[in-house]
Amino acid sequence: MSQESLSSLPFPLDPNQTHPWLLLFHGSNLQNHTFYSISKDKALVDTKITEFRSKKAISTSHPSWLALIHPRKSSLTFSLLNTVTKQEIHLPKIKQKRERSSYFDYACIFSETPTHPNCHVLFIAAFDTRLYYYRMGDEKFTSRPNKFGDDENNNLASAVHYKGKIYGWIGCSRNLVQVDFIGGEIVIEKVVNDKGQSCHIPMPTSPFSFMFNEYLVASGDDVLLVHSTTNGNNQSMQVSHYNIFKIDVYKGEWTELKSIGDRTIFLDPYGSKSWLFTNNTNNGSDDENDDVRIKKNSIYYLEGDGILYVYDIEDRSRTLVKLPPVKRDWLMSWVVM
Repeated sequence: MSQESLSSLPFPLDPNQTHPWLLLFHGSNLQNHTFYSISKDKALVDTKITEFRSKKAISTSHPSWLALIHPRKSSLTFSLLNTVTKQEIHLPKIKQKRERSSYFDYACIFSETPTHPNCHVLFIAAFDTRLYYYRMGDEKFTSRPNKFGDDENNNLASAVHYKGKIYGWIGCSRNLVQVDFIGGEIVIEKVVNDKGQSCHIPMPTSPFSFMFNEYLVASGDDVLLVHSTTNGNNQSMQVSHYNIFKIDVYKGEWTELKSIGDRTIFLDPYGSKSWLFTNNTNNGSDDENDDVRIKKNSIYYLEGDGILYVYDIEDRSRTLVKLPPVKRDWLMSWVVM
């Protein structure tokens, strides 16, 4: 497999692309890279990217920026890569216990564009009980327990950058909050309505609910909370259904959606995304300029065993999407390039 740079890829690196790529890392050391196009239903590139050497790339809250993670024995080294300008910003190391340094489930959210001098970078780790954040120009990361209030389970479960601000979802109390960085500290403030009541979304009722995940997603002019449920009587531990809530962050109000219209959601523990497909006719056209293979009013999501599914929001059905066969270990992320 050849080694090449991002500049030599046979497709344009466009932050305004009509859909995200699915980037697969695979091989014994995750050294191989495959770019899979959902709209064309095929792998367009199977290579080794020079900029990703010994690193893993994950999407961020800002299009055209990737976070690169370089695992060490007792630390993680981070950098930020602009896929259009090729600018790379190196960040300080995060010290971690050796058994945790091999995990890559980090969501990366920026308060500003990374080139802004007051940009804060927030990492939310799936396999850690701490939050890590960094202000551009500082000497090191700051960390703090991912706990707010007296309940140790009251943690920041998901966050999203939306119209210049960071909003977070506190999973246990089920409240939407605004996240700020003041005096070197993370400060959260509940989003409230005109009566001073918290933007609180009750847990969706499910008699057989065994486990769930929740994602904040910026979707056009809206912020969505996507709630996935796995039933206890489902031995395969597969997602059974999704609940979707639209949140008005300015009024502190929410409503449950039964449809997202012409939009499609791409779920990812590193940073979920939503796209509007006005040219998607679903008519079976072979025109490669139309995203005819991308299903509207649907959710594309990855199972833990490296399988991609598309969930139809209207009839709650799900369909397997066949991906290129890869060997050994794998890591997947939706990326905008």
